[in-house]
Amino acid sequence: MGILKILRHAGGAAIVPVHYSLDETKDAIWAYKMKKKSASDSDWEKEMEINFESTVGQPCFENFSMISNVSSGVEYDETIPIRLCCDFNVEPMAWVIAQIHKNDEVHFIDEIYLKSGDTPAACEEFLDRYGDHYGEVFVYGDASGGHRIAGKENQASNYDELRLRFKGAPFKLRMRVPVRNPSNVNHVRSFNRRLRDEYGNPKILMDGKKCKQLILDMLGTVWEDNGRRIKKSHKRDDPYFWRGHAADAVMALVYRHWPTRKEVLRMSEDEKEHTKNANARKDKNKKKRLIGEFPRRR
Repeated sequence: MGILKILRHAGGAAIVPVHYSLDETKDAIWAYKMKKKSASDSDWEKEMEINFESTVGQPCFENFSMISNVSSGVEYDETIPIRLCCDFNVEPMAWVIAQIHKNDEVHFIDEIYLKSGDTPAACEEFLDRYGDHYGEVFVYGDASGGHRIAGKENQASNYDELRLRFKGAPFKLRMRVPVRNPSNVNHVRSFNRRLRDEYGNPKILMDGKKCKQLILDMLGTVWEDNGRRIKKSHKRDDPYFWRGHAADAVMALVYRHWPTRKEVLRMSEDEKEHTKNANARKDKNKKKRLIGEFPRRR
């Protein structure tokens, strides 16, 4: 085991970290094998990960690991698109910023978490951090975010508000919002498969310093209704009131690209128009090559 850092108190007490991750010989593969031998995921979380939040119910994200899925080396890459994952709950409002790399690895690089906020405030915060991004910003979220409030038909939807607030930004806004939402079970299942694939490799990394609420959701979000629905709390004095919102945001992205089952792609009107224009450009370029207007790329 590596050298332990002992924290000593003036009164004579001392704190010694004893987590298995401090042992250089115990890597993610070792943790994966040992977890398989454990009596249950709950026992492993309590005994080895020192996580007692799972005792309030069955954890949703059983494949999540603080060792494999959390990193200090997750950084913003200005050369690839930003993926903005939105949960429009007013209290709290949770947005998570991600990027998908060429190896299909998803990096969650930042989060906007407003304990009491609205869509315009979240938009301003996003522009303060990433307003100079040149390229594309893809937006993911709940289908209900596009609905207008009952009795207030003249009021813009959350996604309309995004379009308005980002209108003068240098990036191109692309909506990737479903016509209707998948079930909680399919949402969570697809996310767990990216947290650790069939070979035990993580396909999701989270910034340990900037994505604190997302990580807390991974550790503390639980099932109710016999594992058919993600538990939600509507009591503000309940600590669980704050859980699940960042997770809802990021699951929208993962399910969009890696759904649990094959289904007809239900594209939004914005996405249909974008796909139509992209195909038209390809056909136009193909014709130009055929008539020799410009040489084929090698």
